[in-house]
Amino acid sequence: MGTVVNGERRRFGPISNDTAGLATTLGQIGGEGVCRWKMLMNGMHLEGHWNCVEYVVIEPGASIGEHVHVRTEEIYYIISGQALMKINGEVIPCSAGDLITAPIGTAHGIENRSDEEVRFFVVEVFPGEGGGLQPALVHLPGLAANNGSTDVDLKPYFTGDWRRFRLLEIAAQSHDDAVTTNSEVVHVLNGSASIHVSDQWHYQGKDGLSVALPPGTQRRISNAASNEPLRLIITEVAAA
Repeated sequence: MGTVVNGERRRFGPISNDTAGLATTLGQIGGEGVCRWKMLMNGMHLEGHWNCVEYVVIEPGASIGEHVHVRTEEIYYIISGQALMKINGEVIPCSAGDLITAPIGTAHGIENRSDEEVRFFVVEVFPGEGGGLQPALVHLPGLAANNGSTDVDLKPYFTGDWRRFRLLEIAAQSHDDAVTTNSEVVHVLNGSASIHVSDQWHYQGKDGLSVALPPGTQRRISNAASNEPLRLIITEVAAA
């Protein structure tokens, strides 16, 4: 959102975080059992109408209770495991690679009835005008090209300033260069990433590294591994 000081709007630079140091929650939003949670990015520090970026782990037998967001729209991306999403009263199985959209007013909850943890990535963005949009489930691996990458246009699913969700795979010792058009959050799913930003900052990490970039930023994401692919997700939201 940026910050105003003495009438001047001051922007934030890049922000980095990871999935270490999760908080433990019990009976989250009226659910059952144990979940672990961390806010990766606070929307106040991002350009655009972001609310938050989160990482959640649901332990076997646990759940997050059904609830309705009255002020934010939301995506869930299942990183690993198998879960049951309850969306507007309908129970929908989902698994790794599924992207779930929840526009404003969607009743939703998630359960883990398996023997393994469910890990997922969450983004919330403030809505725009209008309504009446329906939630959806998109299985990204089914859309991925031979190079393991695909893009989802988020604009039809929401009223807010969502732009794009990308599943990006970078081959060993290769890289992806871009100048960001929107505000974006890069999150490493698997592999070893080296992210250079505007020749000023360098971030290096493996699974769970998250880096937020403001619009107009030159960045290079490199695969630091010699023999395995790097897999990431990138969420883009228009800057205000």
